[in-house]
Amino acid sequence: MKGEKRRCVNVPQEIVQEILVKLPVKSLARFKAVSTEWERTIESKYFIEKHNRYQKSLQVGQVRIVLFSEEKRYNGLALKNLLVSASGIVHVSPCLPIRAFNRFDGYKISEPCDGLICLYTYSRIFNLVNPATTSRRRIPDPTPPYSFNGGDMVLTLLGIGRENSVSLRYKLVWFFECDIKRVNKSTRCMVFALDSNTWRYVDPPHCRVHYRHSLIHLDGVMYCFAYMEEPRLFEEDPKLLAFDLHTETFQINSIPPDIGCRYCHELSMCVLNHRICIFKRFVDDKDCFLKIWGLDIDKRSWETMYSIDLSCFPPEFNVGKGKRIIPIATINDYVIISNFDRTIWVLYSSKSCILYNTSFAGHLVMSYFETLVSTYQ
Repeated sequence: MKGEKRRCVNVPQEIVQEILVKLPVKSLARFKAVSTEWERTIESKYFIEKHNRYQKSLQVGQVRIVLFSEEKRYNGLALKNLLVSASGIVHVSPCLPIRAFNRFDGYKISEPCDGLICLYTYSRIFNLVNPATTSRRRIPDPTPPYSFNGGDMVLTLLGIGRENSVSLRYKLVWFFECDIKRVNKSTRCMVFALDSNTWRYVDPPHCRVHYRHSLIHLDGVMYCFAYMEEPRLFEEDPKLLAFDLHTETFQINSIPPDIGCRYCHELSMCVLNHRICIFKRFVDDKDCFLKIWGLDIDKRSWETMYSIDLSCFPPEFNVGKGKRIIPIATINDYVIISNFDRTIWVLYSSKSCILYNTSFAGHLVMSYFETLVSTYQ
């Protein structure tokens, strides 16, 4: 009817939150401009945590994979988003480049935790980044109370994790060795708490960390490979080192001898089906299967989770002596696997093997989900 005024309907805040929590990060960034109340809601720790849990729940039916390219774009590190479902690659899109350093020589990238990653260098430059929100934070130089013999590390490894599913405390764990002459072959460890903005030295483990593989976070614990060095035989005794982020204590787990690896560099690690998994880093012509072992944390024992038939892989995957195949994530009964060049993707199950190609390559890939978690959390 003409002249009749529109009636304003006030939607309850609880319903608004239920709608907003299911939106992607980019949409939420725009909706913060709707009103001050919406901005406060979206930036609240309660909402961020609720959105975080919802994004994790989506990982069951689809997986987001981030590819870090060697290409430099707008003086930043180029990224691509790859969304994969059980029916194949759903969507490919570029991310905004990460402008972390003026120069990109010698940088390393940590595995993600709740959407946060850390880019760092041997010269102790640490940048914490959320690629989805483009939030970035420069972490202060740890400046420990001993000499770095010229300023740079000989070996360095850093990871980010969360204390547990209840606590919102995030920490960086940094292993390093700073003796250039390698006389004192001992691993040092420091922890950075994001909420207090401080570094703290912790008692190092009674073993040496393997620096060529990332630290991986799962359920409040950081995992990496370590070894007990045998100086006479020049051999290693590979172990899985676990660091509890709440108690800040170490635990050493044995590696199953059936995996057939005597050195840490022969091993690789990932999280599949919410379990820490290890497998052979390289496959040989004589390998008919790739076995992936899963850790039972309660029993501190290993069991075979997957036995992947390498004969099912197409010729273009180029499985052969000294080649790597990289398990990344799982969807339903499928394991997502990439080749060394990160240009070919396989969804593998015991019943089928589905092949996809991409026109781009990445020098690093990781399973990732977008969050609103701030680098200043």
